[in-house]
Amino acid sequence: MYRYEQHCPVARAAEVLTEPWTLLVLRELLRGAERRADIAKGVPRMSASLLTARLRTLVANGLVVEVVHHPRDKRYRLTEAGRGLRPVVDQLGRWGQRWLTPPGLRDLDTDVLLHDICGQMTQDRLPEQPLTVAVAVADALDSGRWWLALSPSGATVHRGAPPRGADVRLACTLSGLAGIWLGRQSWLRAVRDGSVVFTGQPDTVRAVLACVGVSRYATRETA
Repeated sequence: MYRYEQHCPVARAAEVLTEPWTLLVLRELLRGAERRADIAKGVPRMSASLLTARLRTLVANGLVVEVVHHPRDKRYRLTEAGRGLRPVVDQLGRWGQRWLTPPGLRDLDTDVLLHDICGQMTQDRLPEQPLTVAVAVADALDSGRWWLALSPSGATVHRGAPPRGADVRLACTLSGLAGIWLGRQSWLRAVRDGSVVFTGQPDTVRAVLACVGVSRYATRETA
């Protein structure tokens, strides 16, 4: 951990929080991830050893505690100090959304984007009955096929085709989906101009759209 050796609380906080990947690990913890595997889904390009190091730093500085149910079930939970960073992380996300240039295609990752979408679906927006959404991303660099499992208990993303068919099918481009999620274009306009194409029963499609919404960092949603 880099030391500024200053009394200033901004400098002292920066020592803990501004190391590479630390804020993204905190972002995942603030979304409710507790297991290493769940945290890693939001930071897929982070090595396992570096994730371990960052979690140790957060524990050492009182932002996170380790909870061990049994040797194979270690979890990481935010302390009061860690939870107190929620408005900081949220404001940083909103600042980046407002003032930085939109992400380019090289900054987009389908797994991370769909994980982000699933992770921000709130309990009251999830469907009363389980739904499966097949997602085909036209310009993805890999297989371009994913599926989402939506249920009252949560939302998860998976690679490939759903094992038992899909209730709804979504065809889109990665940049188009990212633009909607970040609030630069509304779902309604995207559907009208063909940026995204939904296939399924109208009521089921509406139920899926009600779940998704936009990112908590979106500054506004275009009509």
